[in-house]
Amino acid sequence: MPNMTLLPDDTGTASSDWIAVGESTRHEALASDDDGTSYVKCNDNNETMIIEYANPSVASGDIASIESVQFLSVGKSSHRSSASIVAIAFEAPAGVSAYTELCSYDAHRTNWETINGTPRTTSDGSNAWTYSDLEGLEMICTKSLTVEVHLSYLALKVSYTEAVTADNATFFGANF
Repeated sequence: MPNMTLLPDDTGTASSDWIAVGESTRHEALASDDDGTSYVKCNDNNETMIIEYANPSVASGDIASIESVQFLSVGKSSHRSSASIVAIAFEAPAGVSAYTELCSYDAHRTNWETINGTPRTTSDGSNAWTYSDLEGLEMICTKSLTVEVHLSYLALKVSYTEAVTADNATFFGANF
């Protein structure tokens, strides 16, 4: 099954407590897994950040169905003995949050940790993902407690089934 990765391409509504480091914008800081060269940080409880994503790199006609969508994240706690916690959720185009997952980045001031979300097979718990869902998909991050977190990557992995294309040469014969 093929996959594509959707990368951040804009920052939606965000608290000023989410600060970009190494890049000028939050979405640029989250677009590459670069071992902490760039990241966003936050240490205030209940502060939110919405990240918008680039449209799919595969044309809608080349996708028969979307099997799952999963967030991929890399982060760390800046504290030597306490974990940092962030709630990460899909934000539907209609402004409805779904599938909130608590990510607890272990206490370790120098090591980055990968935490990937659960692959979600439906957009809202009952309806299959559509191409238009992907075009408007956002992620919302909400900081929990006050131990500073550093996030360096937040992408979306989309697993899909390729559309079958007719091979007219085989259907009509190779010499038509």
